[in-house]
Amino acid sequence: MTLRDRISLTWRYGKGIFLIGAVYNLVCAGSQTLGFSYTFMVDSFILKGVLMAITLNLVKQFRDRDAIFFYINLGLSRRKLLISVVLIDFLSLAVLMAIMHLIYG
Repeated sequence: MTLRDRISLTWRYGKGIFLIGAVYNLVCAGSQTLGFSYTFMVDSFILKGVLMAITLNLVKQFRDRDAIFFYINLGLSRRKLLISVVLIDFLSLAVLMAIMHLIYG
């Protein structure tokens, strides 16, 4: 399996989580443009954890139970895919906040 295939499958697995996370990241970045604050940055990461927990719980509740076997048959574990999605989402928030700090801080 190539890296391109793995990225494509990770996107396919976590598309809903990525989209919800992207909206939250953009709202946080927009709020930082109004006035930069380190406390808001910390609060945004704490709220990101809460939002991620709620999102993961909803995805687990409403995802088709047989759909995960598609990824398992390809040799990808659900845990590794989930960790990849969560790391990418948190890292995107960290990069966006760092850019806001460089521009407005």
